[in-house]
Amino acid sequence: MASPSWLEAVKERARRALDKPAAYGPDVDISVFRDGGPADEASVASVAEAVGVSPKAQAFYIQADNAYFRYLSRIPGVEVYRIEEFVDAHRNLARDYLWRLVPPDYDKFTAVAALRGVGGYVIRVKSGVKVESPILACLSIVRGGLQAPHNVVIVEEGAEAVVYTGCVIAPEAVGLHVGISEFYVMRNAKLKFIMVHSWNKAAHVRPRTGVYVEEGGEYVEYYANVASVKTLQTSPRIILKDGAKAHATSVVLGRGDAVIDIGTAAVLDGEGAGAELVTRAIATGSSSVTMRAVVEAYKPARGHVECSGLLMSDRARVVTIPQLSAFNNDAVLTHEASIGKLAEDEIYYLMAKGLTYEEAVSLLVRGFVTTDIHKYLPEQARRYVESLERQIVEKAL
Repeated sequence: MASPSWLEAVKERARRALDKPAAYGPDVDISVFRDGGPADEASVASVAEAVGVSPKAQAFYIQADNAYFRYLSRIPGVEVYRIEEFVDAHRNLARDYLWRLVPPDYDKFTAVAALRGVGGYVIRVKSGVKVESPILACLSIVRGGLQAPHNVVIVEEGAEAVVYTGCVIAPEAVGLHVGISEFYVMRNAKLKFIMVHSWNKAAHVRPRTGVYVEEGGEYVEYYANVASVKTLQTSPRIILKDGAKAHATSVVLGRGDAVIDIGTAAVLDGEGAGAELVTRAIATGSSSVTMRAVVEAYKPARGHVECSGLLMSDRARVVTIPQLSAFNNDAVLTHEASIGKLAEDEIYYLMAKGLTYEEAVSLLVRGFVTTDIHKYLPEQARRYVESLERQIVEKAL
């Protein structure tokens, strides 16, 4: 990648933050993770398939470790770049969109991404273009080590797009994933973003995400963690201007001794803006799941937070930390939270209807992970979400 002066300034800020710990989640010694080496085609295809990403899609980006890249768009009005290519080809645009929503000195993880990160996608949907078929992306760790891609999605004025991203690691690999994501939803545009994480019990994961939604725009996010992980900490931040809306749903599965700290923050910075943040967590084994949700209202706006935890083990732990802050007396903010185990009377009721114990439990867990996010998604995206819900239920039991 060329190194324009603004990018050198980004790196200088990052160098000063290399020892700055994250505000939440367990610390990780970044120095033990080296840059990932080359991966072979068959291995990459195998892990990409595990999260439903194929190069047969109309538009896609596939990256393995820091050395394998395939990307293409066959959709008119949709551009897909590797980020280094985008910076070289569009220096002024790159300066406008990179490291604007996620500061390089936010913590040690953003710092290492700014200094050692390789790859990541830029998806640009031109003004007025409306694409219902998902644009697919897969970021995978196949050989292990550090992977820190930088992803940017730009949905221009009046455009609409669905982006599906699967992040995955090979079963035997040991890795640290630090994905930087910056999403821009322009005036009256819509972005539906689905992300699935499928890690292993040795993986550490620290994504950092910023979203900016202009006037009249809409951002819909569905996040699912469907497999084991060693530690996972993330808290996307969504800024909403006048009349902009956001619906963010996270469904998190804690397995083994995983330590998960996940949240979403919405900043209502426009009159008539609205945000709904929903988190569902299932904790099994001796896992620990903390759910954070923050809504800050600076203008007359509405926000709602819902956090629900399901304990599937006596050794598991779930914590909810909702936070509402109003800086305008016409703002309306609400939250609800609950934690518990499956109700035995509901299990016995279903068994009385002819279900086995296992079938009754499965049905109740399925009901727990099913949210109303479906109504915001087009058909193909709904099928992705339904598939993820089935995976979570199967692995939770």
